[in-house]
Amino acid sequence: MDTVFEDYLTYSAGVRHFSEKTIEAYRNDLKLFSDWLADNELSFTKVTRTQVRIFVADLGNRHFAPASINRTLSCVRGLYRYALQKGLCTTNPAAVVRNLKQPDKLPRFLFPDEAERFCEFPKEAGILWYARDAAIFSSLYSTGCRAAELQGLKITDLKGNCSWAIVQGKGSKERKVFFADFAREAVQQYLTERAELIAYLKEQDGLKTSVAEDALFLNCRGGALTTQGIRYIINRYTALLPNYKKLTPHAFRHSFASMFITRGADIRVVQELLGHSNITTTQRYTHITAAQLQELYHKAHPHG
Repeated sequence: MDTVFEDYLTYSAGVRHFSEKTIEAYRNDLKLFSDWLADNELSFTKVTRTQVRIFVADLGNRHFAPASINRTLSCVRGLYRYALQKGLCTTNPAAVVRNLKQPDKLPRFLFPDEAERFCEFPKEAGILWYARDAAIFSSLYSTGCRAAELQGLKITDLKGNCSWAIVQGKGSKERKVFFADFAREAVQQYLTERAELIAYLKEQDGLKTSVAEDALFLNCRGGALTTQGIRYIINRYTALLPNYKKLTPHAFRHSFASMFITRGADIRVVQELLGHSNITTTQRYTHITAAQLQELYHKAHPHG
């Protein structure tokens, strides 16, 4: 059984091009399923749809979030599809088990004036590396990139004098993203300081950290900035701005999408810019627009 699970993970990574994070999440999901099968003395190849439903109910009783349960169920469905292809079983017992209904929860987003204020804040705050941080915030807001996509950018990915770039999204899919004028200027200023940092580090004796010359965004030691590093940087600035608490890198992406839909952009265009494979993922931003209108109404109406 463990061999089948590992083979499925290898197949998902190599053939379906799932990201490392997805593979790690699936590994945890399969561990849950494997332990449940062992506890109930069930054979992987003889599980019924009723037993899959019991497994889902058991996760609910253990207070797993609906989103986590649905991901686990998706993983189990994929596992059985793989087993069917390999002739290891004759049915997919998870195929007809429905996902749990998730509560409608609007993602955190910023209004344009709030986003612009936050992008300009690093210079005022005077902490960390303000040129780099302003470039990160401006790039997240201007391109709609995921944090991992921005973190993965290399110098060679920048095109047109920093006016656009090629990013690698989920499933190793490439797409073009664009930098607005303010973001392009922020990136260009950062690149000047980045070159100075690299030159300085190369002159130092006993340099312990190798300089990541190909990575676009660096930490102060010359290493490639990680997605955790991007979150840490945002948290350092939000700690100084009470109104921006709980701001995440993904909030910039939500703000980007919200801005386009609010201004009448075709949802298919927004889907392409965000790199969504499914239009339903993009459609939730129409709900953000409704929330924005309501908030604006309460702010503007004298009796709001």
